[in-house]
Amino acid sequence: MTVIRPIDRWFVEEVLPCEGRLLAAAQRMCRDTEDARDLVQDVLARMLTIEGWSAIASPQSYMLRIMRNMAIERIRRARIVDFRQLSETDHLDLADDAPDQQRIAEDREALAHFQHALAALPERCREVFVRRRLEEQAPRAIAEELGVSLSTLEKRLARALHLLTSAMAPRRHGEPPAQGQMDAGERDSVAGS
Repeated sequence: MTVIRPIDRWFVEEVLPCEGRLLAAAQRMCRDTEDARDLVQDVLARMLTIEGWSAIASPQSYMLRIMRNMAIERIRRARIVDFRQLSETDHLDLADDAPDQQRIAEDREALAHFQHALAALPERCREVFVRRRLEEQAPRAIAEELGVSLSTLEKRLARALHLLTSAMAPRRHGEPPAQGQMDAGERDSVAGS
């Protein structure tokens, strides 16, 4: 005695009658009859494994969505380079884009220069810059904790950015860094911030 499961009955009554329409849609997507048949068979096979099959109100629409997604996935896979093609390129000498020792040394020197410039900032400007730009704290929270207005906070941050940019400018142009990070006039104008 053969037992017919409810999903089998649903499949025969609701899914299989849509096969012709699915095949027509698949042929428009695939442009190849064999690929279209394979796609429809994959969709039908998937329909037999769906757990919530009884809740599907429109099996045809559902299968068309599945088929569209499967077709897109096949297109994506088809765009992937064949590994055999990759083996043919093994003999090519490709440039290594990892930084060389000179670049690493230059970057370390630039970082040290930035740290020195940051340390040379007036304390109030440095604190605002570190909390806002490096620790990414909210401006309002910083202003409240420091007991200053948002306007004052923004001025201190702008001043810190200006001073850091000025201190780092010679490095960007390949010039040796200046001895003093700030001249006396800059220090005096920042002291009022």
